[in-house]
Amino acid sequence: MAGREVTFKANPTIWNSSPTAEGWLCAVIPDQIIGWASEFTEDALAYYPSSVSSLETIGGNYGTSTANEENILAVSPDVIINTYDCSETGLAATVASADATAEEYGIPVVCLSRDIEDSAACAANIGLWFGAAQRGYEVSVYIQNLLDLVTEASDAASAAGDVPTYYYAEQATGLFTEAIGSMHAAVFEYCGLENCAGDDISMSGMGGLEEVSLEQVIQWDPDYIFVWLDVAYQDITTSDEWSGITAVQNGDVYPIPLMPQNWFDRSPNSLRVLGCLYCASIVYSDYVSYDLAETISDYFSYMYGVELSAEQLTAIYCD
Repeated sequence: MAGREVTFKANPTIWNSSPTAEGWLCAVIPDQIIGWASEFTEDALAYYPSSVSSLETIGGNYGTSTANEENILAVSPDVIINTYDCSETGLAATVASADATAEEYGIPVVCLSRDIEDSAACAANIGLWFGAAQRGYEVSVYIQNLLDLVTEASDAASAAGDVPTYYYAEQATGLFTEAIGSMHAAVFEYCGLENCAGDDISMSGMGGLEEVSLEQVIQWDPDYIFVWLDVAYQDITTSDEWSGITAVQNGDVYPIPLMPQNWFDRSPNSLRVLGCLYCASIVYSDYVSYDLAETISDYFSYMYGVELSAEQLTAIYCD
């Protein structure tokens, strides 16, 4: 999806070198995954197909993590796959990075787009490239239909002049967040929410995590707060310091679902489709046409062949 030409054997084994495309791979070609980039708990693995439950963690190259090259070469993947910035502005860096990785390992590298808008295309391409074209196409249609539900709700709210503001509370203090345009805020931007920080902060780098003060958050007074870590959620919802903010007063502070992977960010993975559905169901409750719990259950059934128990569905919101 970066416009490169890559040659590899048919029906290859695949190493996803960061925890970004694993959700698509599990839905389209689970039997061709050779190992995990990061470790899954047993509870998390229960959300994915049973055929991948015994895969080992072999490591990955993402964030501050670097894979052990000997470990990767020992399992001999036929293809390395990862998500990249495939936009016009990021393309040159993406091509250089993918080509460098291919040369380092001596293994073809395939680029997927990291944009949420390209989620359906990612699923279709995985199927087309790796020997499961029909399944890839079906999954892509399913994903696009879900994203269209989010867009319909967002458009309806916007037409009614209902554009809520949000604050993304990161790290244990909740006083780190993302600037407009950060890839780590992609779910909120896809849903059409307004970043309460506006132009008061700017991106310091690809890693995000811009530090702010509580005084700033109070001044911004967001309508909704979404929280990454439970310790921050507990503090924001119970402490006097945060109590004057509109979102806190109205009970509109929400944890980000983490099962089987983070639905919003870190890593910005394929489950952000669910993150968009979750976010829209909260901020556009008067406009959404779907029942969130039913949609989530259907997603895991269709994508991974997993019929969620009541406990698994609850754990999505609470763990």
